Amino acid sequence: MSDEDETTPSAKAPKPKRPADELKKAARDLTDLALQTLKAIMEGTGQDSVKLGAAREVLDRAHGKPKAAAKPPTKKPKTATDEGMTVVIRRFTDAPDPEAGEYEVRG
Repeated sequence: MSDEDETTPSAKAPKPKRPADELKKAARDLTDLALQTLKAIMEGTGQDSVKLGAAREVLDRAHGKPKAAAKPPTKKPKTATDEGMTVVIRRFTDAPDPEAGEYEVRG
């Protein structure tokens, strides 16, 4: 025997690749078993988190995964110019302007 004919125990032959269509068909053939398994998990006595995961898987496949919530559009805050209003900020130390009629009427 030559060295080329011998294979080492750690050498593995590569697995033949299946075309995508074959994989899909094989997965579809296992649908009933998968649903039965998920149902058994949901009805079993296991942890609630496992049951919830199984229930989500069933719902996702039956109705599709929920879409991520869209962020509501942010409203631009109204500014003084949007309302046609002018804001004047004065300090207590500012004297009133007699020409603008800024005298306070006390009575």
